[in-house]
Amino acid sequence: MAVSATTSRRGVAIKRADGEPLTRVDLQYDFLRAVFDDQHEVFTDPYAAKDAPSSKVTFRDLYIKAILHSPRATKALKDKMTESSVYAEDFAMLSLLVNVGRVNTTMSFFPEMKTAIRTYHPVPSLQRTNGNMQDAPRIKHILKTSLLEDETKAPPATPADILARCKSGQPPSTSVTNLMFVLAHHSGPVGHIHFDGRLDFTDLFIRTEFSSWSRSRTFLWLCYHYLESSDEEGHSNPFADPEHPSGPPPLIVLTPDQASLENRESPEDSAMTAKLVTQRIRIIESQAAKDSGKISAKVSVNGSIAGDEEGSTNGTFEDLKAKTKRTAPAVTSKAAAKRNGIAESIILTTKEKPKEQNFYTMIPDVDDDDQLIDAFLMQRKAFPKLTAHERFGDSINIISSRIQPLSGLRHSASAGTPYDTPRRHRYSPYNGIRSSSTGKSPRRQRSLFERTWQIVKSADPVDSDEEMGDEEVREDYLQRLRVIGRFAQHYLQDDPASYRPEMDTDIV
Repeated sequence: MAVSATTSRRGVAIKRADGEPLTRVDLQYDFLRAVFDDQHEVFTDPYAAKDAPSSKVTFRDLYIKAILHSPRATKALKDKMTESSVYAEDFAMLSLLVNVGRVNTTMSFFPEMKTAIRTYHPVPSLQRTNGNMQDAPRIKHILKTSLLEDETKAPPATPADILARCKSGQPPSTSVTNLMFVLAHHSGPVGHIHFDGRLDFTDLFIRTEFSSWSRSRTFLWLCYHYLESSDEEGHSNPFADPEHPSGPPPLIVLTPDQASLENRESPEDSAMTAKLVTQRIRIIESQAAKDSGKISAKVSVNGSIAGDEEGSTNGTFEDLKAKTKRTAPAVTSKAAAKRNGIAESIILTTKEKPKEQNFYTMIPDVDDDDQLIDAFLMQRKAFPKLTAHERFGDSINIISSRIQPLSGLRHSASAGTPYDTPRRHRYSPYNGIRSSSTGKSPRRQRSLFERTWQIVKSADPVDSDEEMGDEEVREDYLQRLRVIGRFAQHYLQDDPASYRPEMDTDIV
């Protein structure tokens, strides 16, 4: 039977509603505890001083050091982990679950979280201190960048690559965090090679019918096999079964009654859950009160004050998700007045100076795309002689500077009027400039819209903001393309021939 290159991620991540705590059963806490309590100092420390002899550490110390040496770990996080071993261990356990995909990037673990694209979850068994547990996207970025010096540009990406580096006699073969990403990504093949297809690598974090202790020993056996094992004579895996040293240790099967005795909640967990839930509700109510105060101060068109009739919050678990959901803002009288003012300013300025005013300088500096679109629609009346293609090009040049700022390409108000250079691109930064060496005009440069379109199709928002999660990146793309699409709908309807097929793109 053919084995796929990667395993399906379905069923691996924990699924919980907003506000629900992650219990010890969810985390498989006894398994994590057995992994981090293991005292075998058999893993090579890649962060030891170069002039010092090779030192060996436990898995716990190796994993915590990997986090501390990540360039994405903040100074506050490093200081907290250094001064509190309890916090360091709790944070490392949670990080391991993020590392293997058990905790996905939609989860957040600090009560102050405000974004609507993630859900908040207390983790009482791993929040024994007051340290900030951050959120899953930030933790994942810390782990992704925790690489060894010789693999920052091209870390090994398959189990075979890691094993080949290990056989070369230079342990460890990769960073422990990269090993977790690779094994989780190739969970099925790893299970086929080492467990005859009876279970996958990620099953070690999920399958409750096997004892936590035996699963932890098998997990550590895999870590040692890929990080430290070599072809040297007499070299054996310290986590192997003495009776079967060549393979992984056996998994102990539990009865239902035995399985129910593992991962039991403690009274301290219940108390911590109640504390964190109360803290979260208080923060949400405080934020709701601030928002209510802002709404109650709306100003109507005639200058009167519009009152706010929002109901009070009840502070229940069921309301947590509703309170943090992002809703579309209502069109208030203040916003309408602002839009009318924008339109009137455009018409007034056009009447006074119909040929001297550059439309680019007439666009207000606002953050509401709807206001910008309303202003662009007034351009039809302000400059009726422009073709649909010219209006669309002007609008895209403006909005592209908001989408992806390009240094040195914004045009000044003195670049010329819409009618002064009919044979050239009206806003070309090279307008009227000739080469001093050859006396010839430079070759045509791509317009700002063409540059921006290329960037929108090829640039990845993660490159500019590595704190963004998968959902944030997708939303960023969609917002960019929606804005451009709305302009295309308004400005190309008069001139369909100006549409170019190469501007097509798929929204996944």
